[in-house]
Amino acid sequence: MSAEFGPYVQMCTLAQQMAVQYQKDTNLALAPFLKHFMDEVEVNVAADSFNHLGFMQKIREPVELGAEKASDARRKEFLQALADALHERIQRH
Repeated sequence: MSAEFGPYVQMCTLAQQMAVQYQKDTNLALAPFLKHFMDEVEVNVAADSFNHLGFMQKIREPVELGAEKASDARRKEFLQALADALHERIQRH
């Protein structure tokens, strides 16, 4: 799969969609919502033999940039927590 259409692209899209949901629904708790995304990351890591470290890094970079640019506090909170969780997972790899 090319770098333009790798599996991380769909994960970045999912991260942004989840950030919008978290932003709009103040009843969503951060920890379980974040865990849901990280579970998806683990499914991808377990299911394929590609460069797992690169996969996670290619998700983390745009998510972190999105957090920096986010004007809504909840959206920023979700994206930053997601970038931090990906960083932690990368460090364990």
